[in-house]
Amino acid sequence: MRNTKESREKRRSGIVVKLQEVVQRLDTCLVSIYNKSVNHYEAMTLTSKFKKDISTLRAAANKEIFLDVKYPKLYKKLVRFYQNEVNLTGEDPDADYNAIMECIAEDLVGVI
Repeated sequence: MRNTKESREKRRSGIVVKLQEVVQRLDTCLVSIYNKSVNHYEAMTLTSKFKKDISTLRAAANKEIFLDVKYPKLYKKLVRFYQNEVNLTGEDPDADYNAIMECIAEDLVGVI
């Protein structure tokens, strides 16, 4: 009687261990699927981040308006957006503005 009880316990514990492994694998699969669908990383582009302001940005790139005068909040957002791409010293505001406008003009080349 003892052997059968022990063998049943071993079978049960083996089944429990196998079930735990399956659950862990499923959890891992679910986490990876979640990460792929929700937490995918795409670098923001100028056109995706500022899609509502494309016409304003185009006018600024064509030197029809000055962003820092007419739209200072938008200009401040653009400075933050380009801070890693352009070396903005802050000492010469005109040079910083021209560097930002060059970046905008380059990014808007392919946009209709």
